[in-house]
Amino acid sequence: MNNAEIARVLDEIAVLLEMQDVEWKPRAYRQAARRLEELSEPVEDVRERGELEAIDGIGDTIAADVRAYLDEGEIERHRELRDRYPVDALALTRVEGVGPKTVKRLYEALGVQDLDQLEAAAVEGRVARVEGFGEATQQRILDHIGLAREGDERELLGKALPLVTGLVDELSQRDAFEAIEPVGSVRRRAPTVGDVDLLARAGDPEAAMDAFTGLDDVDRVFSRGDTRSSIVLGAGLQVDLRVVDADSWGSALVYFTGSKSHNIRLRRRAQDRGWKLNEYGLFADEERLAGGTEAEVYEALDLAEIPPELREDGGEVLAAEASELPDLVTEDDITGDMQMHTEWSDGAGSIREMAEAAAELGHAFILLTDHGPDLRVAGGPEEDDITEIRAEAERAEEATGVRVLVGIEANITTKGGLDISDQACRELDLVVASLHTRAGDATERIAKAIGEHPVDVLAHPTNRRIGWREPNELDLDRLAEVCAEQGVAVEINAQPDRLDLPWRQVHRHREAFDWVVSTDAHSPGQLGRMHLGLAQARKAWLEPEDVLNTRDPEEVVDHLRG
Repeated sequence: MNNAEIARVLDEIAVLLEMQDVEWKPRAYRQAARRLEELSEPVEDVRERGELEAIDGIGDTIAADVRAYLDEGEIERHRELRDRYPVDALALTRVEGVGPKTVKRLYEALGVQDLDQLEAAAVEGRVARVEGFGEATQQRILDHIGLAREGDERELLGKALPLVTGLVDELSQRDAFEAIEPVGSVRRRAPTVGDVDLLARAGDPEAAMDAFTGLDDVDRVFSRGDTRSSIVLGAGLQVDLRVVDADSWGSALVYFTGSKSHNIRLRRRAQDRGWKLNEYGLFADEERLAGGTEAEVYEALDLAEIPPELREDGGEVLAAEASELPDLVTEDDITGDMQMHTEWSDGAGSIREMAEAAAELGHAFILLTDHGPDLRVAGGPEEDDITEIRAEAERAEEATGVRVLVGIEANITTKGGLDISDQACRELDLVVASLHTRAGDATERIAKAIGEHPVDVLAHPTNRRIGWREPNELDLDRLAEVCAEQGVAVEINAQPDRLDLPWRQVHRHREAFDWVVSTDAHSPGQLGRMHLGLAQARKAWLEPEDVLNTRDPEEVVDHLRG
């Protein structure tokens, strides 16, 4: 049992309740799901201490549901809802434009229960014949179902990583293991992961396999071998474990971390020297030249050791050869968080609670960016509330020692305006602006908003939601000119389903923009997601001097407002 597994059930309850027009309970279940995902310990441990109700957002009813799932493996409310609507609600609602009400109507009219049935109904033209749908809706479903299917097959890094970290921590404590590391896309910190790969050294491989396949979170054992086994966790994630000898540990780490194209570069380099490189080591005929550590392998190839995040065949081998690898930004470099939401809009924490969480993380400052008033789903503050928000921020600052900057996440309108006046923007410490709709030309809307209004940071520029909403197409060269003229920084958003601007685009334009990395936290616990955004910044080769929120708050404000 793990937190993500229970959170998924709570999320599905929320969708199923929305299908029945229940108004407030869905939000409560979603909020509880987020709180469980953010826990730094197994929910079983919290339950053992009798502290479930102490988790913010979990009341008596949902706490009882969590206990039931821990004890019985199911929640009665969930079973009853599934009996009424036996649909894969989470997968179906990942299709852009398909919400809970649409799922309900398609199930009642066509019997659609999953993505395969939805695609078949659309291909056969049956969706268009449902009252209120039509050809346009049917085509939109066909256009976006592939993205939803990808989301069903791959997990977000931000959801997979806590599961992987928990497994590695638990197995590391078993006597059978001498070392264990995640490899593959998890180690490279790709935005999404498929199956998770673990690599281990073990004095007793059989005992290691026993420990791995016997983990409490295992739903089923997919395969079991002497040095390789595969399991499926309760959350649906497949995890493969491979045990290697100590002499091959470093070369196996290189090989299984990838990427494939990076490994091809290394093998060609070895071949140019008359050598052979594989997962077992670097060889000259039968002589092993290196293999025990990664550093040893890279050094033998006359390369500096390349950080895993950079191993994407993006010029890192040439940079390593010339000793010109970047000094990548780290979490220790970060001094503050540049986007977050509180109870003033759609967040689940007070200003003081967000400041307290920031203090625990060692941040010197935070920037409050509750949504502007026109984003209906968020219910943001009005301009008249700024004075009260600033007073609350000052009290939080005094109590925590964290500098609390007062800003806003202004919504960029369809015509390139903001949903807050320029005068109000100037009264704030900083203004973050972002798109939340797809209407019109995204580049033109952003350029107009930045060019004509006092904006300091452009947030989640493509407005993508991984596995759900395609990114807006942007002319980043054009936006680089406008941002440079207006002194606007661009955000790398750390929310697991955003990670926006995507790292490849950041890498291509890393010298064209000033950058900030922000969590876009909607609760105190989400402030701990900074590492996800930083992983994308590192993949893009960013160094501390490239990221504004590695500086003191006064310097950040002066740079953007100066």
